[in-house]
Amino acid sequence: MRFWILLKESLRYIVKSRLLFLLLIFSFLLHYVGLSLVRQATFSFQGIVSTVGPREGMFVSIYLSLFMGLFLSAIYGVWMVPYFHQGERSLLTFVLPVSKWLYPFVYALSFLILILLEYGILLGSFTWVFGKEAVFSPRFSWGALGTCLLIETLAFEFLLFFFGTLSMSVGQMMTLFIAAGTFIVLQVAGTLFRFGFERYSEIYRLLPPLGELIFNIKQTFSQGIFPSGHLGLWFVWFVLGIFLFRFSLRHPR
Repeated sequence: MRFWILLKESLRYIVKSRLLFLLLIFSFLLHYVGLSLVRQATFSFQGIVSTVGPREGMFVSIYLSLFMGLFLSAIYGVWMVPYFHQGERSLLTFVLPVSKWLYPFVYALSFLILILLEYGILLGSFTWVFGKEAVFSPRFSWGALGTCLLIETLAFEFLLFFFGTLSMSVGQMMTLFIAAGTFIVLQVAGTLFRFGFERYSEIYRLLPPLGELIFNIKQTFSQGIFPSGHLGLWFVWFVLGIFLFRFSLRHPR
């Protein structure tokens, strides 16, 4: 019962903060405009003119969803998660007869609802631009799409707690700088290790595979490769993120 009360309050705060409105409008514009531009693009090679098909369009949609998910995890983790646990409101975290373990699960579920809405907009925009026949075609790879979205979801959930824990520890602006620097370092490291720079690769393989995220999505969708190792690693870091966030709720802030 207490879990559902906290979840209801979390969702109410999402609606009150207009994050839901921002998600619906911005995500739809991003997907619809992006897919419309891609749909109209033509390529000429040796006199042969070709257009972008549904498969390439879905590939673009997945990367647009990746951008949108990173954007959402930053907003939700940096500004919304700490709201009930900082300042005068932080006392409620320790006064209310509610287990502090409920908070990370409430945030994970409420954020998952936002991500599922984003995926719904992805499919809706794709269907609008390319038509129902593209979605229900036997050539449409639901398995590859589902795997890509699963990878993204685990990554977004981990980043949610990464942003939330950092925001309550070092502040919002510092969190953005640290997150941007970490993203750049992991992306560069992921690229370098693919070209033979393996001196610190054993350490890199234990870190969140953020530098491999783009490569994993490309390989999964284009080649049908199932990244079981990175999926497992994302899940481990997601669980670790929950524990770190719970640890950050030890004292009022």
